[in-house]
Amino acid sequence: MGKLLLLGGSQSQLRAAKKAKLLGHTVVLADYLQHPPAAAICDAHERVSTFDVQGCIDIARRYKVAGVFTVGSDQPVYTAAKVAQALGLPSPIDVDTAFKATNKRAMKFAFRQYGIPNAPHALVKPGDTEAVLSGLWPPLVLKPLDSQGQRGIFKVQTASQAFARLAETLSFSCEEAALVESFYPSDEVTLSAFAVDGRLFTLTLTDRQLLNNPPHIGVCTAHRYPSIHAERTEEIEAMATLVAQALGITQGPVYIQFLIGDRGVIVNEAAARIGGAFEDVFIPLLTGFDILEAVIRLAAGETLSPKPMQTIKRPDLNAWVSAQLLFCRPGTIASITPVETLEELPCVFAAGYNYREGDRIPTAENATARFGHCVLATRDGDMDTALKRLYQTLRVLDTEGNNLVIPRNFDGKDSNE
Repeated sequence: MGKLLLLGGSQSQLRAAKKAKLLGHTVVLADYLQHPPAAAICDAHERVSTFDVQGCIDIARRYKVAGVFTVGSDQPVYTAAKVAQALGLPSPIDVDTAFKATNKRAMKFAFRQYGIPNAPHALVKPGDTEAVLSGLWPPLVLKPLDSQGQRGIFKVQTASQAFARLAETLSFSCEEAALVESFYPSDEVTLSAFAVDGRLFTLTLTDRQLLNNPPHIGVCTAHRYPSIHAERTEEIEAMATLVAQALGITQGPVYIQFLIGDRGVIVNEAAARIGGAFEDVFIPLLTGFDILEAVIRLAAGETLSPKPMQTIKRPDLNAWVSAQLLFCRPGTIASITPVETLEELPCVFAAGYNYREGDRIPTAENATARFGHCVLATRDGDMDTALKRLYQTLRVLDTEGNNLVIPRNFDGKDSNE
């Protein structure tokens, strides 16, 4: 097997490193952190940011890699496509598609070309007047065009508040402008799919449950399966096919966030990657399709046939899945329940932590404050019991002995409330 470059070594990419090694590949990791979780699995680790396109090209050239890939995060998708283009490596998507899938300006333009419904929006930059937002109705959502992990996203009530937050939003961006949308009261659902030769195969539809922490918005606390909007799957699938066409995704993973409210289904955003809520764990459980292996095989230059995809079973509506993205109150960690203890619990299929003893957990303003994750699955329909057991077991104690963990139920609510 060949040598692959993995962009990013967080908990979201840890299983990708393990799977690539299991498939016989030598794995080189690019991650700016000194000790990312996947570094212990990979054969080499270069401390280069996954946003640093030229730095990643240099690594790929120096190690003579045969392929490059990422999972679970947005911006490295563009870097991977640029590395593949520069070195003539296999890639399921080209640079143009990668840009449309990681830059909201280009994404919105593509949606408009294909008539895909999305929130009314405008671009704003320093020096503009509030008149540029006159076509939008409040509340408003301010977003960077090219960030990830909900960094720099704010829900505000007026145009003046949007401009007051603009500098902070742009601090998370390489762009000179930001996106402002009219807020759409809605539920959020996520479709995970896989494209082969231009045909989109649906894998799962999940509810994306969110942290209530204004003015910050969009921070995910869990994915729930089956979705409460499962009866709208066909409608959502039809829209997803248009989204893939608009972005130019004909091969590989597709991840689309939809908003469902009084004005129907609209698209929030889309990506050409496996989702960051550990879909690589629960998609195989529900469908039998190893999406992570498929991504790695594409990166290595293998050809996937549509025929095996047609045998993928429909997700089991009798199964229940909760991908808990764990959050805590702010504080300094004195002790943590060993992750192995969680992994031994009934219904738990994967777990991991982003913080260690001695670390300071910040206020949850974006996904970087996420303490860890735990993926649970059951067929008896009693997920709340499984979650209660999880949160009775998990202890993240501060220096005064207080448990910082915020427990949640299957509906996504803080179970302390």
